[in-house]
Amino acid sequence: MTDVLTCEGAPRDLGLDQGRWVRSTLSASYCAHSTLERLRWRLGRHSETSWYVARDLRRYFPQQSEAIEGMSRGAGVPGAWLVDKITRESRLVAAKGSLAFAAASELTDGQAILSRTYPEGSIVRRCRPDGGFASVEVIRPWATAPLAGINEGGLAVATIPQPSRSNSGGCAAPVTLLAHDCLSRFESIDAAVDWCMARPGAGGATILLADTSGEIAGVHAEGSQRRVFRPADGLLVQTGGHEREDEIAKALWQASPLVAADLGRFLGTSLITLDPSGRRLGLLKASGADGRDRWLGVEG
Repeated sequence: MTDVLTCEGAPRDLGLDQGRWVRSTLSASYCAHSTLERLRWRLGRHSETSWYVARDLRRYFPQQSEAIEGMSRGAGVPGAWLVDKITRESRLVAAKGSLAFAAASELTDGQAILSRTYPEGSIVRRCRPDGGFASVEVIRPWATAPLAGINEGGLAVATIPQPSRSNSGGCAAPVTLLAHDCLSRFESIDAAVDWCMARPGAGGATILLADTSGEIAGVHAEGSQRRVFRPADGLLVQTGGHEREDEIAKALWQASPLVAADLGRFLGTSLITLDPSGRRLGLLKASGADGRDRWLGVEG
């Protein structure tokens, strides 16, 4: 949780920078597969499901499709394997320990905050795209879309996968890819909500949003079906089926002002916390974890 990857330039350049950074991690994961599987990927052959994902990445998320091509080159692994991996990971629902919450300014002593649990093995990335907003994010090594991030305009985004039985409406690419679009394009909740409601994507996810106005909102996606939800008394919580769900909800409602670091230590879990007013991302360690809390601004 200390080293920070910096990616700059056009989408393929962003992917190339990331691929070089995570080359050893991706190479080890790729080489763990059988010789036959590796040959299939080297020949550019997808599984049936991921073929549709690759098609719709090019169609609906072209910049992220190009970033995957760059990542493939930088890491020395086949692009077909990366798409297969993204496809498999997108179909996993949130682990029972997953948690995300957004609190509006009235609960946090004057400014909104957005937090999400930190999955082990994730990396921190500063992204400076040509023609888009710079951001700082927490991301899985093989992914183009962040688990959580904040951009230079002060828009904060976090996602939690959710089960979905809904039809995707013809698009096979994961709906969680919308988090990347929001950070690169928008400064405000309203514009990001409109984008998430209108754009296609498969699978289920909850996308939480906060901005410098102190407001928060969420979009729940089940394939082509979308629903916007606003806070009840300034708070939105998505637990992903956390085993301490009732305890978490009670702690959140009773905290005044709500301090994310205190909640993380109470739960014994490390949190990614986003501060729109400060344009910064915090890595807040669980109680007893080695190291200290760390805050990173979008610009360094």
